[in-house]
Amino acid sequence: MITNKVILVRPYAFKYNKETAIDNVYQERPRESAEDEIKERALEEFDQAVRLLGENKIHVDVIEDFDESTPDSIFPNNVFVTFPGKVFVSEMYTENRNKEYEKILTQLKKIIDYDKADLIDFRNDEGKVLEGTGALVIDRCKDICYGCLSKRCDEDEFLKFAKVFNLKPVAFRARDKGKDIYHTNVLMMVAEKFAIIADSLITENRDGVLNSLRESGKEIISLSEDEFNNFAANSIELKGEDKNILVISKSAFDALSDDHKKIIEKYDDILPICVDTIAKYGGGSIRCMIAENFFDLRKD
Repeated sequence: MITNKVILVRPYAFKYNKETAIDNVYQERPRESAEDEIKERALEEFDQAVRLLGENKIHVDVIEDFDESTPDSIFPNNVFVTFPGKVFVSEMYTENRNKEYEKILTQLKKIIDYDKADLIDFRNDEGKVLEGTGALVIDRCKDICYGCLSKRCDEDEFLKFAKVFNLKPVAFRARDKGKDIYHTNVLMMVAEKFAIIADSLITENRDGVLNSLRESGKEIISLSEDEFNNFAANSIELKGEDKNILVISKSAFDALSDDHKKIIEKYDDILPICVDTIAKYGGGSIRCMIAENFFDLRKD
């Protein structure tokens, strides 16, 4: 199951988030004097992403952030996840990110019919965090859920999520730069026919992950260090008119080897989008910006 409908949040005050930087080693701290320039460039990148997705026949609903309290609102895929007739709400790791759901809810209800929604709310007061499709990589074609366990992906919550949504859980651990990798979707993505993964960084259950991908019929693209560092795994497959589309950052596309591009192009068109500023200071790339909208879809 792949969708051509997505939800993006246009930031009001995108900037380096000190709270999330505690365990996100991919964020770069800017000079304070650069904040206004960073906001402006991030908005330009966001607007270009919306335009390019639309030009490729992807339906984009845009929610507008409206104050400075949520610097990471540009990454809504962590906050909520949609399924046919269902909406999952995440418990987030940091205080300012936990503000995002209620803040965007009024606008989200104009996109998704909450009167018909089965709301599955995992928010809690116990600090059990599961940050949406950042912490989870879901193979919706094969009903499998991959989770890189970390502060953002609590093992018990991950297993509960898999049970609630009738998915086979595949948990593992991975490290980079001396820390647990904070989000699964930084390490891997799963498409209908292939998977992109930095499997060399997996420290526990690497064989289990790779066997699951192979058994589900995926051609595996194993990333080099340079490809991983440019967020090649932080990409997403969407449904195009004639062929599926791999949406990937321009820097990741440029870093991909010719052999890896050829594998992808067997199955998908490739749509590179420049999000250099967002990735550099937000520590997440184009996939993190896209919340898929499966609400009105029904599985074949």
